[in-house]
Amino acid sequence: MTGVLLYCFNTESYRYDKIAAKTIPLLRQNLGLEITVVTNDETRVHLPEQEGVNYMVITNQTGNYINQKSWHNLDRHRAYELSPYEKTILLDIDYFCYSDYLLTLANTDQDFMVHDKVHDVTGHDSYKFARNSMIPMVWATVIIFKKTPRAMAIFDMVKYVKERYSYFCDLYRIDFQNFRNDYAFAIALHQLGGFKGYETIPNRLPTLPAAARVTEVSATHVSWNHQGRHGRIANNDLHIIDKGVQNV
Repeated sequence: MTGVLLYCFNTESYRYDKIAAKTIPLLRQNLGLEITVVTNDETRVHLPEQEGVNYMVITNQTGNYINQKSWHNLDRHRAYELSPYEKTILLDIDYFCYSDYLLTLANTDQDFMVHDKVHDVTGHDSYKFARNSMIPMVWATVIIFKKTPRAMAIFDMVKYVKERYSYFCDLYRIDFQNFRNDYAFAIALHQLGGFKGYETIPNRLPTLPAAARVTEVSATHVSWNHQGRHGRIANNDLHIIDKGVQNV
C-alpha cells in the first residue's frame, strides 16, 4: 500500500495546522491516497477528523531554532519507523500538491528518492548553496521510500548524523550549524553510498522562496507578490516557504 506521511507541529510563531488545512485537501484531490499526519497533543486539538486522514500523536523533540524561532524538525528520521505504508510519500506540510506527479514517482522501482535540485519559481535563482558545504545538499521536502533494508539504513544514519551534527558540519564544512534535515540526508546518503551516487527525483523541486508573499491559494493555483511583481502557478506542485500562507 502507498500512502502519504506528513509532520505537523505548531510552534509559538506558526500555526502549521492552518497550512495543513490547505494542503491536505489538495493531496486527497490529486493523489487520492491515505494520509497519516504525525503530530503532538498541542497541535492535534486543532486538526479536524477527515475521511482518509489518520493522526499519529507523538512526543516530538524540541530545541532547534531558525531565525530565533522554534523549528520542530528533529523527528524526520523516524519516518521509516512511523509510516504504516509499504511505500511512503513523505512530504513537508507546506508542499502544495496540484498534480498527480508524485504518483508517477511512487510507481517506480526505486526504494529511496529525494530531490537534489530546486527551482525558484520567481526566476531569481535564490538557492545557491554550493559554497556553503563540501557536500551537495538534497531537499528533504519530498522523500519517497519503500520499506527495505537500504531505506531503513538511510533513516538510521540520519538519526546518527543528527546526534553528532556538529561533528559532521565540521567534517563537511557546512555553514548551517542549526540542524537541517536537508544536510542530514545528504550526509547519510554520502556516508552509506560513498561516491557511487544515489537515485534522485528527476525534476527540480518547485519552490516559492520566503521573500515572496502568497496572496491567493485555490484548488487549482497559487498567486504571490515578489519584489513588486505578481506571479501565479497553476496545476503544478509547489513548495511554499512563506509561512504567512497560513493566513491566506
